[in-house]
Amino acid sequence: MQFLQRKSTNLAAEAASIRRWQAVIEFDLDGNILEANPLFLQTTGYERSEVVGKHHAMFVLPEERQSEAYRTFWRDLKSGKAFQAEFARLGKGGNTIWLQATYTPICGTDGKHPFKIIKYATDITAIKETVSNAEGQLAAIRKAQAVIEFDLDGNILDANDNFLQAVGYAIGEIRGRKHAMFVEPSERGGEAYKRFWQKLGRGEYDEGQYLRIGKGGRQVWIQASYNPILDALGKPYKVVKYATDITATKLAADALQAAVAETGAVIAATQAKDLTRRVPLAGKVGEIGELCGGINALLDSFTGVIQSVGELSARINSGSRRIGSASKDLAQRTEEQAASLEETAATTEELSASVKQSFERASDAASLGAAANDVANRGGSIVNEAVVAMERIEQASRDISDIVRVIDDIAFQTNLLALNAAVEAARAGDAGKGFAVVASEVRTLAQRSSESANDIKGLIHNSTTQVTNGVRLVQQAGSALAEIVTSSTSVSSALDEISCASREQASGIEEVAKVVAHMDEMTQRNSSMADQSAGIAAELQRVTDTLQSLVEGFLVSAQAANDHAPMAGRVPRAANG
Repeated sequence: MQFLQRKSTNLAAEAASIRRWQAVIEFDLDGNILEANPLFLQTTGYERSEVVGKHHAMFVLPEERQSEAYRTFWRDLKSGKAFQAEFARLGKGGNTIWLQATYTPICGTDGKHPFKIIKYATDITAIKETVSNAEGQLAAIRKAQAVIEFDLDGNILDANDNFLQAVGYAIGEIRGRKHAMFVEPSERGGEAYKRFWQKLGRGEYDEGQYLRIGKGGRQVWIQASYNPILDALGKPYKVVKYATDITATKLAADALQAAVAETGAVIAATQAKDLTRRVPLAGKVGEIGELCGGINALLDSFTGVIQSVGELSARINSGSRRIGSASKDLAQRTEEQAASLEETAATTEELSASVKQSFERASDAASLGAAANDVANRGGSIVNEAVVAMERIEQASRDISDIVRVIDDIAFQTNLLALNAAVEAARAGDAGKGFAVVASEVRTLAQRSSESANDIKGLIHNSTTQVTNGVRLVQQAGSALAEIVTSSTSVSSALDEISCASREQASGIEEVAKVVAHMDEMTQRNSSMADQSAGIAAELQRVTDTLQSLVEGFLVSAQAANDHAPMAGRVPRAANG
C-alpha cells in the first residue's frame, strides 16, 4: 500500500513537472476539450473558459476539419493509437501555430480501453519558421543552382538536375564515383588537389571559378562554393557544392578580354598615329562583335576624317600660300596705288587750280571776244563803206577815161587840123609860113596833148586797174571781215561755252579731287588691311603647316602600312579611304 502511494506520488510529481514545461490539453474520446494547462492556453492565446467543452477542431485549419484524414485521426486515437508529429494549429485570432506534439490515449486499469486523450505539445513556431525559411532558401538555391553532395573523401552522394544538366551525366553515372572525374587529368594527382580536399575535410570553405570536365570531355566553367556541412558536434561529415554554370559567361569574358587586348593594341597603334590596324572580327559575335565592328567603323570614320583633313589642310595650305603671296602683292600694289593716288590728288589739285585759272582766262577771253566782235562788226561796216567809196572811185575813173578819150580825140582832131593847116600854109607859101609855124606849134601841142592824154589814159588805166584791184581787195576784205565777224561771233559763243565748260570742269574737278582724296584715304586703309591680310595669311599658313604636319604624322595608307612590320588585325586600306 505504501509502495503504491509512493508510486502515485512520484507519477503525480512527474506529471506536474511535465505540465510546467509543456503545453498540455486533455480531450475525451470524441475530441471535446476537458482541460488545458496555462502554458497551452498561453501558447494558443485563449482563456480556459473559451476552450473547455469545445471540440478539438477549433484548433484545426479549416481545410482539414471536414477531411477524411481528420476523421481517421480521431478514430485511431479512440482505438488507443498514439501520434507524435509536427502539427499546424490555429491560435486565437486565426494565427498559425506550429506544435511538436504527442497525442497519447490514456487507458484504464485494464490497459486496453482508453477513456481520454492527453496531448503534450511544445511551441516550435519560431523554429519551424526558421527551418521553413532555411528550407525555402535551400529549395530556391537548389532550383536556381547546380548542387552536388560529397562525403569527405570526395565520393559523390547526390546531385540535382541542374548539376546533371550542366555536366551532361545522369545520376546513376556519377553516384558513388569520385569528384576527380570532373577534374582535368593533369590536376587529379597534383598536390594542390590533395590540399583542396584536406581543406574541405577540416571544415574550411572554398569558393571560386573552376574548370570542370563534363561528359564527353566537354569543358564546363562553374562559379562554385564548396561548403562543409557540420554535424551536431560541429564536425564536418559531408560537402555540398553550390554551383552556377558560367561557361558561356566565361567564354564571353575570355572573348571580351581577348577583344579588349586586341582593341587595346589597335588603340595603342592609333595613339601612335597608326590608323591602318583594325580589330579582327573572326569568331566575334553578339555585343562583342558589334563593339569591335563599331570600333573598326569609328577608326574608318576617323581615318576618313584624317584623310579629308589632310587633303583640306593641303588645299588650305596651298591656298594660304597663294593668299599670302597675293596679299603681299596686293599690299605692294596698294601702296603703289596709294602713292599714285597721292600724286593724282596733287595733280588734280593743280589741274583744278589750272582749270580755275583757265576759267578766269576764258571769261576774260569771252569778254575780249565780245569786244573784238564789236570791233569786227564796226570794221565790217567801214569796209562796206570803203567798198562803196571804191566803187564810186572806179566810176569816177571810168568818167575820167571817157574825158581823156575825148581829149585824145580833140588832140587827134587838132593834130589833123594842124596837119591840114600846114598843108595849106605850104600851099600859101610865104604867106603861110607864119601860119605854118602856128600850125606846127599847134600840131606839137596837139601831139603833146595826145601824148599827155595817152599818158593820162595809161595812168587812168593803171589807176582803174588798181582801183579795180582795190575794189576787189576791198570786197575780199569785206568778205573776210564778214567771215571774221561770223568767226568772231562763233569765237565769242565758243568762248562763252568754254567759259561755262571751264566753270563746270572746275566744279567737276573739285568733285574729282574730293573723290580722289576719298579714294586716297580708302586706299590707305586698304593698304593697311592688305598688310593685315598678309599677316593673317602668314599666320594661317603657319597654322596649316602645323595642321599638315600633324595630319602627315598619321599612317593611313596601305603602302605606308606595308612599310611596317606585319601585326595582327592590320587592315590594308587605300590611300583614299
